[in-house]
This record gives sequence, structure tokens and C-alpha cells, in this order.
Amino acid sequence: MRRELGMSLVLALMCAGLWLSNPDFLGQSNVVNTTRQIAMLGIYAMGMGFVIIAGGIDLSIGSVIGLTGVLLAKISSSGMACLGYPLWIGIPAALGAAMLVGLAQGLLITRLKLQPFVVTLGGMLLVRGVSQTVAEGGTLSFGDSPFLGLANGGLLHVKGDALIPYPVVIFLVILAAGAYVLHFTVLGRYMYALGGNREAAEYSGIDVRRVEVSTYVISSATGGIAGVCYASYIGQMSQQVGMGYELYAIAGAVLGGCSLRGGEGSALGILIGSALMRVIDNGINMFQIRHSDGGVQRIWRLDPNWTFIIIGAVILVAVVFDQVVHVAQAQRRAQRAGESRATEPRRIEAPPAAGTG
Repeated sequence: MRRELGMSLVLALMCAGLWLSNPDFLGQSNVVNTTRQIAMLGIYAMGMGFVIIAGGIDLSIGSVIGLTGVLLAKISSSGMACLGYPLWIGIPAALGAAMLVGLAQGLLITRLKLQPFVVTLGGMLLVRGVSQTVAEGGTLSFGDSPFLGLANGGLLHVKGDALIPYPVVIFLVILAAGAYVLHFTVLGRYMYALGGNREAAEYSGIDVRRVEVSTYVISSATGGIAGVCYASYIGQMSQQVGMGYELYAIAGAVLGGCSLRGGEGSALGILIGSALMRVIDNGINMFQIRHSDGGVQRIWRLDPNWTFIIIGAVILVAVVFDQVVHVAQAQRRAQRAGESRATEPRRIEAPPAAGTG
């Protein structure tokens, strides 16, 4: 829990600094929108966390988000070239397609023993191509469908705005389910064992292939749920939606304590990492410094073009920190092992009896 506590402190200090620079950071509109963005990132970052904890990687989750939204728009939108079926048909169909992507990738990785990076990279491009074909290279709009209220509506309305958007409610349910699976079920223990040492997990009798496939199905399922939320939030879908989202998911999971080596991470850490990513993203737009220039009050703001520079630097710092922590832990374990051998009593063997050997 020390890493989670440390990242929580960083998050609190960051929020306090942004509020001091710009009081609008804690304004109702910005808080509601930021929590919505944290929730939608956290939904699919949770699935990515499952894969990383089990020692894998899923580069296709962004494309799965886009595919889910495009299929949902194609099936349930009433626009031109759309089918116009009810949402209770469109949503399950789109989520089912997303889970099939995860199942197919998991089987390729486990049955053919292919590298997860290569399989999910190919899956990312293939799924994005399917989205482009379904959308015919254009945009599918939901118009004024009541479906748009999923992302923009919520609970506890104040001044016409919902203080708790529905994506936050969905994320809290997924967070609770993810925490339960990871920390209180046999499947969760198997995921940690698989990520920690695959060979040892196999020798201990764990069905590693089934566990690994389940992580990719879970990842794609959370990507599908996030895709439904993004479709409602944006109101229109194209193959461009979801591009680069896999990088945010990986960054959120790594910042939250999921080691890319596997075997480490927690649901709470993924929540904190997702919040850090979105607060950084929002803070780049909100941060400001007031100064006087010749008696004229001016405001200095961060250049929005620095967004990827800052986020990339944060990811690199997180990876370097993870490496330093692992090196320090390995040195401590080696030191303890050396001390324990030094303190063990030395065995004194009796001399051979006379007339023997």
C-alpha cells in the first residue's frame, strides 16, 4: 500500500497546486467533467491492469473502444445507412463483438504461443480497419437519441448538472468487481502467480492458458463498456475514436503500480493512476500564473502543444521508478539471503571411523 499512498499524496498535491493557480479547477463544471473523464479512462484501464498483472499487454483496447461505438451507432442509430434497431439489441451486440476480439487474441496468444505485443498490435490495426469499413470511412451520428443521456446525465442534480455522471457509477461498479476478483478470488491469485512466474504457475497446476485468455476477454469487455460510454458522450462515432487510448490505459495502470513485468498491481492503484492521467491532462489546460508586466496584469498558461511531452515524461518517470524499485528490492533480497547464510551454524562432520574408506 505504500506505493498507492505515495501516488495519492502526489495526486492531492497536484490538485491543490492547480486549485491555487486557478480556482476554477474546483468549479462544479470542471470537477464533474474531470470525474467523468477519469471514470471512462478507469473503466478500460481496469481491464488493461488485469492483462498487465498477468504478464501480458493489450494494444488493441483503443480500437475495441472505437469498434464498439461504431457497431452500436450502426445497429441502433436512426441515421442514414444505419439499421435503427433498439438499444437493447445494439448494446449487447456491440459488447459481444468486443469480447470476441479479446477471446480471439487470447486464443492466438495461448494456443499458438505468439507474443502478446505482436498479436494485439495486429489486432489493433485489424479492428480499426473493421471500424472504418463499418462506418464507410465517415461518421455515424446518434442524432438526438435518448442514449446520449447515458454520459451526460447522472445523479444528484445541482443547477441543472448531475454531480455524479452515470459513467462514474459504472466505473465504481467495475472498480468494486475488479477489486473483488483481483484480491478475493482464486482467479485473481492465479493472475498474480502467472505474472510473477509463468513456469512456477504451470508447475503448480494452474491452467495458465485459461487464466491468460480470461484476462484478454476481460480487457476487451471493459473496452466495450468504455466504448458505449464514449459513444454516448461524443454523440457520433468514427474509426478515429479510440486512437491512442491504449497508451492512456497502459500509463494509468503503470502509474497506479502495475509493473510491466507482471505480478504486481491493485484495483485502487489503477483508480489513482487513471485519476493522475486525467488530472494532468486537465491541468495542462487549467494551470495558469498571474504576473504583472509593466503594471499590466497578465496570465501565463501552459502551451497545449506540450500535452504529449508532459504525459510522455510522466510515463518515463513511472517506468524508471518501477525499475529502481525492483533493483532495490532485488538487492535487499540478496543482502538478506547473504546475512541468513552467514548466521547459519556451520556443520562439523565427524571424522571417518578407523579402518574405513
